[in-house]
Amino acid sequence: MSAFQIGIVVLAAIGVFFTLVSAIGIVRLPDVYARMHAASKASTLGVSCILLAAGLYYGESQLTRMVILIVLFFITSPIAATTMARAAYRTDPDKQFILHYDELAAAEAQQTGRDQDGR
Repeated sequence: MSAFQIGIVVLAAIGVFFTLVSAIGIVRLPDVYARMHAASKASTLGVSCILLAAGLYYGESQLTRMVILIVLFFITSPIAATTMARAAYRTDPDKQFILHYDELAAAEAQQTGRDQDGR
């Protein structure tokens, strides 16, 4: 094996490792927010490494395509995670959070003209 092929295998292994960590985090973490954090952060890095390894393996034209996909993935993954977190926050009937400062509740209260306690 050449050094180039070893680099591709190492990139793919790193990608598989981070994807595995993301999957374990989704299963093991206690609440929806921590799970979304694991899904967005670790899987973004894992998928990026796998795409980069595939682009290097298949050549110059595919590398350009994979880099474009990585950029799009880095743009869309955090936006999707944030949107899902807001949806989970707004639809959670219990609201049993231990937050020192609830920025989303303050912003929603300001929009509706209420204080943070809902009055």
